[in-house]
Amino acid sequence: MESQHPDSDRPIADRHLWEIRPIRDLLIICIVGIVLWLGYAFQDVTVPLLVALLLAYLFEPVISWMARVRWVPFGRTGAVSVLLATIVLGVLGTAAIVVPQVVEQTANVVQSIDDGTARRKLTKLTQLYVPNRLQDEVQDLVNELPMGRDAASSADDVDALSTVSSDSPSESADAGERSPSSQDTTHSSSLSDRLAAQSKGADIWGLAGRTSRIAASVLGNTLSIALLVFLIPFYFFFFSLWYPKVATFVDSMIPNRNRGTVQPLLHKFDRAVAGFVRGRLFIAFIMGVLFALGWGFVGVPYAILLSLITAVLCLIPFVSGITLPIAIGLLAAAELDLPAAEQMSWWGIILWPSIVFAVIQFLDGWVLQPIIYGKTTDLDPVTIFVAILAGGSVLGIYGMLIAIPAAACLKILMVELVIPKLRELGSRPIE
Repeated sequence: MESQHPDSDRPIADRHLWEIRPIRDLLIICIVGIVLWLGYAFQDVTVPLLVALLLAYLFEPVISWMARVRWVPFGRTGAVSVLLATIVLGVLGTAAIVVPQVVEQTANVVQSIDDGTARRKLTKLTQLYVPNRLQDEVQDLVNELPMGRDAASSADDVDALSTVSSDSPSESADAGERSPSSQDTTHSSSLSDRLAAQSKGADIWGLAGRTSRIAASVLGNTLSIALLVFLIPFYFFFFSLWYPKVATFVDSMIPNRNRGTVQPLLHKFDRAVAGFVRGRLFIAFIMGVLFALGWGFVGVPYAILLSLITAVLCLIPFVSGITLPIAIGLLAAAELDLPAAEQMSWWGIILWPSIVFAVIQFLDGWVLQPIIYGKTTDLDPVTIFVAILAGGSVLGIYGMLIAIPAAACLKILMVELVIPKLRELGSRPIE
């Protein structure tokens, strides 16, 4: 005989609102929505918390293993401290090697755009390789880039000369009608001096205002980055230290009547989310190194900067492919500076970066993912891609951080609970 809940026979008028299942489910949904909205509204605080919590979750197997071995003192506290120190030293060492080159390459890119070099090279590439029917549209996009100070000043000089030449007949006619006196000449020169002084003062104040705004922006960004650099390790230490207690507390909150259903679902959530995130981060790191070596070997400029961007994009399936045309374009622009006898053929400019990209993508799909992922995750690339785009478009960076765990949990809930219920309802005989 099936056991009933002790309150199931009570009249609805005698129950609390949270004891009525539809209302309780609606309240839970509202509470979850409010929590998500508050997280988005205070994302300057919640993003470091989420990053630190994600890191604590990802490194939990390593911390548990280190806490059990004898060579790490002070148990879990010592394990977390040793791991955090190792991560910080590793990040600092990598930054000391990579950051100067990335900064230098970024500065070179900005300089080439600012002085008009990028515009001139892209204009020449457009004339050489873009079909005639598309040249006007492509050239309009290229013209959005700066011309460079020298080119801009030359254009201004040409405009000034044309203006003077167009105005000279009327001016000479006016000069023929009247002969200015020495008083008029003195008055006009003093007026021009006052205007020049006012213009100089305005330029000084304008320069001071622009400088102060730039300094304030740089200072604010520096403080934000410094705060993140401090807060994430700080939160990570305590989240990792308290992780077993939090897991035990969450497990104790599961009702006994639902424990047989909820615990297997939580285990599948953990396997799907942790398997994907750990694996994808490791794969992105490996692919970034391979792209830096491969594109640097075939001569692609700014290979380290481009490979860093590609490694970040590798976290999202299918998106990293947008860097291949950029690599080809950078190589083609670099070949323009070489003598004609030393320039690479057009098919080589396209072929060699493409071969590097194809080989690394083959390693990702057929070697790295089967070895690292195995069967730990049921997340397919389409689900990940749609989830990240949806989360980013709705909640920005905060939404992108929670998109993959939310997508994994929703998919498992659909497969394990919703779809079997729908099949059961569909298989019932018609009364």
